[in-house]
Amino acid sequence: MSKIIIRKIVKSDIDRGFLESLDSLSKASDLDKKNARSILDEILKNPDHVIFVAVRVSQVIGSATLLIERKFIHKGGKVGHIEDVVVSKECQGRGIGEKIIKRALEYAGRHGCYKTILDCDDDVRPFYEKIGFVRHSNGMRYNH
Repeated sequence: MSKIIIRKIVKSDIDRGFLESLDSLSKASDLDKKNARSILDEILKNPDHVIFVAVRVSQVIGSATLLIERKFIHKGGKVGHIEDVVVSKECQGRGIGEKIIKRALEYAGRHGCYKTILDCDDDVRPFYEKIGFVRHSNGMRYNH
């Protein structure tokens, strides 16, 4: 397998398979590219909203989003929230997801987060436990 690079997303990643890689979570490749670029422009304006991508030979094959939330508790501490973790089906099982998550965790730690949390389904819980996450609470959801 070619070398995998983990880095922050850039605009040209929209045309390098970013949306298609998200299809494993929920259909995203049908989003109009102009609209996708507009969404990314908005995200890039917020330093507390970071998307990391895994790139192989200029093609995006995975990603994860880190949102950093400032709190009033813990003396104004920060919490990292990891969302939308995905690796293209054909690239799963090669340690790419772990590299993306570790990069997000390192970034969160460097930016003052006292904890980083995520929700996941039971079938991928062992993956996150291997990285060092521990089961802590019940995830709840309200659909609008």
